[in-house]
Amino acid sequence: MRHSLVMTAAIAATAFGANAQNLMLNGSFETPGPGFITFADWQFFNNVFADDNVEQTAPDGVRSAKMFGFGNGAQNDHGLFQTVGGINEGMQYTLSSQVLNPSNDAIGAENVILLQMNFQDAGGATLETIETPAIDIDNDPFDTWVTNSVSGIAPAGTTQITVYLLHIQLGEDAGFPVQEGGASFWDNITLVEGGDVPCTNPADINGDGVIDFFDISGFLQLYAEGCP
Repeated sequence: MRHSLVMTAAIAATAFGANAQNLMLNGSFETPGPGFITFADWQFFNNVFADDNVEQTAPDGVRSAKMFGFGNGAQNDHGLFQTVGGINEGMQYTLSSQVLNPSNDAIGAENVILLQMNFQDAGGATLETIETPAIDIDNDPFDTWVTNSVSGIAPAGTTQITVYLLHIQLGEDAGFPVQEGGASFWDNITLVEGGDVPCTNPADINGDGVIDFFDISGFLQLYAEGCP
């Protein structure tokens, strides 16, 4: 199994999202699940809850997903996941999310907030995992929905992708004797197919694998900024 870390610009998700079908079901968490299932079409583990615009205003609809750690001194993982079938090997896929770091319950340094895409074969074996921080707790602003995305080419044998949204709280063994806690809020999860090979043209300003209007817009923005 290969494992890599890739980050792409938020504008890449915008470019794909404008022209491609979202392969995720209930990506905005608007539909509740039956029984003890928090959201329809999603599975979850540990601390995952629905927030109906009570603590945070969702960027889309009236509901978002909230996660937070146990704060018990040991590592504990929390997350939502969904498996998407009908994936084509050799094609490029881009996974995007919006995540908010609340100032009144800020994510502590011992937390890792990950957006993860697992390419799997028909038997569910993972062929490659690609992930990116869903939010940069050191640099991204509080109380703001931040978009991040990760892209990768489905390796040979891929038939499905399992998407994970992860809030990992590291424990004392990782060098964090004090757990500061904090919550993450999630919304607008998208997975789109686009392109069978990465674009290496330097004119692909936003790195989304497509030469289009968004690259022109990106160039004009850079041009306007000039030299420092």
